[in-house]
Amino acid sequence: MTEETLDLLKTLSATPGPVGRETLVQDIVKEHFKAHCGSITQDRIGNVVGTLEGGIDKHYAIVAHADEVGFLVSSIDERGFLRVKWNTQGHMPDLRLLPGQWVLIMTEKGLIPGVFCVKTAHLAGPEGKGRIPTYEEVFLDIGAKDIEDIQELGINIGDPVIYAAPVERLLNQHVSGKSMDDRVGLVVLLRVLGQFSKVPKAKRPTITFVSTVMEELGARGAAAVAKDLDVDAVVVLDIGLADDYPGTAGESGIALGKGPIVVIKDNAMHYSHDFVQNIIKIAESEKIPIQRAVFHSYITDGVQFASQGQVVSVLAVPCRYSHSSFETVSLLDVDMTIHLLMKLLASSS
Repeated sequence: MTEETLDLLKTLSATPGPVGRETLVQDIVKEHFKAHCGSITQDRIGNVVGTLEGGIDKHYAIVAHADEVGFLVSSIDERGFLRVKWNTQGHMPDLRLLPGQWVLIMTEKGLIPGVFCVKTAHLAGPEGKGRIPTYEEVFLDIGAKDIEDIQELGINIGDPVIYAAPVERLLNQHVSGKSMDDRVGLVVLLRVLGQFSKVPKAKRPTITFVSTVMEELGARGAAAVAKDLDVDAVVVLDIGLADDYPGTAGESGIALGKGPIVVIKDNAMHYSHDFVQNIIKIAESEKIPIQRAVFHSYITDGVQFASQGQVVSVLAVPCRYSHSSFETVSLLDVDMTIHLLMKLLASSS
């Protein structure tokens, strides 16, 4: 299963899908839904919903988000250099991570490569190179000689900017790249859809699969789906915050390769105790390792579904270096998350 999982992850990660511009990712999702789901809808803001009908009197929803963190062109100077603002609801990106990062600018004419730059040591001097640059000191260089070059390329204020980092395989089934948040959740969702479509209808519950938009902007897309959804329970798939590397305090104790995370509480809500306990019970009976977590500075689409009175839990794939161009996950954790979700859904039969 791991190789198929990796191939799908590479495809989804390589597909541009920043907040508000998720269309290309959702097109891939729709192709999978069309192959297996009896009904498919897409609302006006871009959420894609597909339902796999079952013969068992249970109805679940599985949710993952299609958008990725990134930036928007916010200003262009006369020399052809660009500045950007972030596309998330939260705080500005970690300035330590930007200089030297390659990006792609999404224009109506196509993708334009660029790189985040700052004044380097020869010009910054001892004082300048000894501190983190301010956000105003970071800019994008695409090689333009003046603003006319920018205009000819069709770059405009508001054009999305995404990281340009491939998914690379590391040791021990680890992979690193951009937009693991939340393409890895979509991988789990689509793999579960593909496997459950092979289960006879009479032996499976009805499952509604939801690929949302604008999660990184306060779960706006999920709010549109949640108001009309009526199911027995919702499982939200996302990344979880691993802290198993140098420089972290290890407060959460979340590590790669030790199984999916069952999120008990985050910054927005406490997830359904009974549903969480059921997931933990199934994991223990199936000998699937899990990790439990309480996260702060963390929110998921789940808050929108819970706000509409739904029973909600979150299964998260451990991820290092969140909201960077080198988010790192373990394929073993991805496959264990798929396995646990399959067992959870099958337990209603």
